[in-house]
Amino acid sequence: MDELIKQALDEYFSDFKEYHLIILIAFTVVIALIQIIQSILVSKKIERFKNELKKSEIRFSKYNQLQIESLSKIYPLLTDLLTRTSIIKNEIDKSSPEKNQKITEDWGKAFNQVFGTFTKEKYILPKEIKSSFGLILQSLIKMNKYINLENNFSSLFATFQNGEVEFMGNDEDRTNISDELEKLKKEDLISKTIKDINELRGEIENYFENIE
Repeated sequence: MDELIKQALDEYFSDFKEYHLIILIAFTVVIALIQIIQSILVSKKIERFKNELKKSEIRFSKYNQLQIESLSKIYPLLTDLLTRTSIIKNEIDKSSPEKNQKITEDWGKAFNQVFGTFTKEKYILPKEIKSSFGLILQSLIKMNKYINLENNFSSLFATFQNGEVEFMGNDEDRTNISDELEKLKKEDLISKTIKDINELRGEIENYFENIE
């Protein structure tokens, strides 16, 4: 009797072990499949991320290139405007009316080039530089007004062959222009313009230094 019970128990536990072994193997296979699937999904996500990152780098690189090209156009124009402004500061009260007209006209052309180029390129410029130019723009416009007044004032005079300068205009025009010029000269526009242009050029130089 004991032998029969023992035999029955051995058969039962043998079947029980095989059943659990099958479950364990199946569970292991399922876990392995899940890990493989997860690994494939993660790999695909990583690859997709790498592709997006590469696209972003290309876009960012192109964006930087456009900024560099824009600043490369603007910087020499600012330098020319700075030179013209320095000439105005040193010569406007010492030159003949004809020379004054020439240097004020040259300044106006340099200003128009800076303003026109910035207007066309500002969409791509670095935020800080665009903001800085916006801050000095009103001063430049006021400086342009001063330059035009100096030009108009000089046009009222003429230099003869003997070197004498004669007033050839209207007294009322001379008075009105003189009054406007005096108001603007009190603001020391020329020195402020030189300072503003130098600071903006400095920001552009820093931009190029930081991308080296």
